Amino acid sequence: MGFLKGTATFRRYRVVGDEPPDFRTFLDRQIKLHAFSGLAAGSDEKSMGWTSIDNVLDTDFEYANYQYDEYALFSLRIDRKILPPSLLRVKTMEAEQQYLKEKGLKKIFREQRLELKEAIRGDLLKTAQPVPSFYEVCWALSGGWLLFGSLSEKVAEDFEDLFKRPFSMQTVPFLPWDPAFLDDAVVRSLAVLKQERTQT
Repeated sequence: MGFLKGTATFRRYRVVGDEPPDFRTFLDRQIKLHAFSGLAAGSDEKSMGWTSIDNVLDTDFEYANYQYDEYALFSLRIDRKILPPSLLRVKTMEAEQQYLKEKGLKKIFREQRLELKEAIRGDLLKTAQPVPSFYEVCWALSGGWLLFGSLSEKVAEDFEDLFKRPFSMQTVPFLPWDPAFLDDAVVRSLAVLKQERTQT
């Protein structure tokens, strides 16, 4: 829980896009609509959604408990089913041996091998337990920026994709020198410096 206490590792974003007129109501509806709901039974490998920052089992967000003054604090939960490659390899080899024995063949063709591997993979995923991961989000609602508690590119892509869907806004990595977001005084000072450099 780095954003509430302790230390935190994070990446910073600007939030770009038009806010709806009644933004707080919109935020409340959308965060609940895209709350974490778990993996459906079957061979789905990943599920993600929002949870409360102080209780990862809370996906109801009663009384807008994610709002802390001008900030929205919540977590992204991602559950993944992870298959050890060695387990998939051994189970596939066993299935290939059984297939050759049943068919009375000496060799298995590539197409059959791939079909068997996919079938085995699906069976293993049905029984695999998902591994949950949690990443904190601190959104400065009036400031137009947010912090996301992960430096992993893969996790950041999942976050950016999920954030865009409910909120219809885009997250842009924060670059302090991005000219599109510099205030007027800084832009003027930079222009003067640039002009002075070209004259010398």
